[in-house]
Amino acid sequence: MPAAVLRSVPPPIPLPPPLPVAPSLTGVQKAAVLVMYLDRDAARALLKGLSDDEVERIATTIAEMGDSGEETVEAVVTDFVAQLRQVSVLPASGRNFARNVLPGLFDDDRRARMGAHLRRIGDDDFEAFVRTRPARAVVSVLSDEHPQVRAIAMLRMGTENAARVLACMPVEDQTDLAIRMAQAESVAPELAEDIEAALRRALVGFEDGLPLGGVERTARILGRMPRERNARVLDGVRALEGGLADDLQRRMVSFEDLERLDSRGIQALLRAVERPDLIIALKGASPTMRDQFLKNLSARAAADLLEEIEIGGPARRAQLRESQDRVVAIARHLADEGTIYLDLGEPADGVA
Repeated sequence: MPAAVLRSVPPPIPLPPPLPVAPSLTGVQKAAVLVMYLDRDAARALLKGLSDDEVERIATTIAEMGDSGEETVEAVVTDFVAQLRQVSVLPASGRNFARNVLPGLFDDDRRARMGAHLRRIGDDDFEAFVRTRPARAVVSVLSDEHPQVRAIAMLRMGTENAARVLACMPVEDQTDLAIRMAQAESVAPELAEDIEAALRRALVGFEDGLPLGGVERTARILGRMPRERNARVLDGVRALEGGLADDLQRRMVSFEDLERLDSRGIQALLRAVERPDLIIALKGASPTMRDQFLKNLSARAAADLLEEIEIGGPARRAQLRESQDRVVAIARHLADEGTIYLDLGEPADGVA
C-alpha cells in the first residue's frame, strides 16, 4: 500500500526518525488510529483483508476512543510507514496463506503428506462462519441438497452449529440425517471442500440480525407509559390482534420489576399470593429480591419460607415461569386496585 494513501503523511523518502508509541497502545488501538487516519478508499481496502472478528474489535475500539492527539497519530502513522517499507507482500490471513499458498511451495511428495493437515486448519474457520448464520437459513440451503451432502455438511460445521441446525429440521429429516451422520466415517477431502464452499456461497448475506426484543421489549415500553395511555394502545392492538394484546399485557410487568416494591407493597403481595407459587417463584429470584421478601416477614416465618425455598433444589424452568407469571398477575391486579404501587421507571421524555 503506497504511503500516498495517507492523508497528510510526508513523502516516504527520507523518512523522519520513528516516534515512540505509548507502551499502553495495543495493536488493535494502533489499527483503529490507522483506519481513522487513512484515506477512505485505503481504509476500505485495509478492512477488506481482515476477518469479521478483527473488524468488530477495531470498530469497538474506535467507538471507545477519545482524542488520539497529534503526537500519537504521528507516531502510529510513522511506525506504519516504516514497517511498510520492510515488506513487499503480507498475507491477509495466516490461515488462508497456510491453506491456499503454502501447498504451492511444497514439492508433490510433501504436498501429499501435508495435505490432510493443512485442510484441517480450515475446520475452525468454517465452523466460525456457520456460527454467524441463522440456523433456519442453513436448513433452507441444505434442504435442496442430497441427504448424504447434508450429513457431510453437518459433520463439518461443528457440534454446536449442527445441534441448532438439526433442531430446526422436521422430525423425519432429523432421524434420517442422524443415521447418515452416524454411518459416515470419512469423506474425500475435495468433496468436503466443495460442500463447504457451496454452503459459504449460499449463506453469504444471511447473517444473524440484530436482536430487537419484539414482544418482550414492546411490552416493557408500554409498561413504562402512563396507565391510561398504554390502556388505549392495548385496546387498539386487541381490536386487531387479541392474542398479541393479551401477551403484551402479561409481559408489561416482569417478575424482576417486583424488586422495586416498597415494604407495604411486598406485604400486600405476601398476603395475596398462594404460598406454593411464592416458594417456586422465589427459587428463581435474585438474592436481593429474595431478601426483600424475607425481611418483610417475622424471623420465624422468614426462616420457614427460606427452608421451603431451599428444599428440593431448583424448580423446572416451565414451572418457575408459571409461578412467577401468577405472582406478577396478582401484583398487577393489586396495582390496578391501588393497593400497591408498581414503580416501572421514569416515562419517556415528553410523556406525561
